[in-house]
Amino acid sequence: MISAIVFDMDGVIVDTEYLDYQLQSEYILSISKNSTPLTKEDFSSLVGRSGFDLQKRINQLACTNLSSEDFEVAFQQIERHKYHPETVVPIFRKDMVAILEWAKSQDIKLAVASSSPLDAILTVLDVCQIRHYFDRVTSGESFKESKPNPEIYLHTLQSLSVEANEAIAIEDSPSGIAAAKAAGMRVLAYKEERMLIDQSGADHILDGMSEIYSWLKKEVNKAEIN
Repeated sequence: MISAIVFDMDGVIVDTEYLDYQLQSEYILSISKNSTPLTKEDFSSLVGRSGFDLQKRINQLACTNLSSEDFEVAFQQIERHKYHPETVVPIFRKDMVAILEWAKSQDIKLAVASSSPLDAILTVLDVCQIRHYFDRVTSGESFKESKPNPEIYLHTLQSLSVEANEAIAIEDSPSGIAAAKAAGMRVLAYKEERMLIDQSGADHILDGMSEIYSWLKKEVNKAEIN
């Protein structure tokens, strides 16, 4: 039985995770004091991180000890570019609208649980004209710890009045997958092959929104038959 579907935003609703990967990689190279060339694996280790965890990892990779203030200035510029309407529209995964329409027809609740700031989440949903589909929008900025801590998912499920075993999370990053699994949810991973990230913690790794949609419909049909 599926009573709710909870979407991550970056890397799922919009392809900002890869854009983030590119922008963060460029930033690290610009500040790096590391004499050893950084690898694709190094840059991929940034995916899904946020806040102090991201700052710590960048300092490790760049062999720097930059302050939170330094990072705040740099990442405000990155965030402004990443969530600008002209950036968002071309990387919106429009085929997800079919899932949203279908879910509503099935009385399945919908939510977003993203580590991004609430303003950024609402901007993306408004620009993509899909905000009205969601019953709940939860931002990681409301919690002390970000994913892989499951708090964001536990809070979202509670606000929806849905049990974890009746909810599906759609994620892409290892930290997001781990957070949803720790909350007791089943997880579908949006397959990512451009970055070296481990998605093996998900229950299923599916190639795009069309495969995710097919899986969801089959699962609901199976429950109806039983």
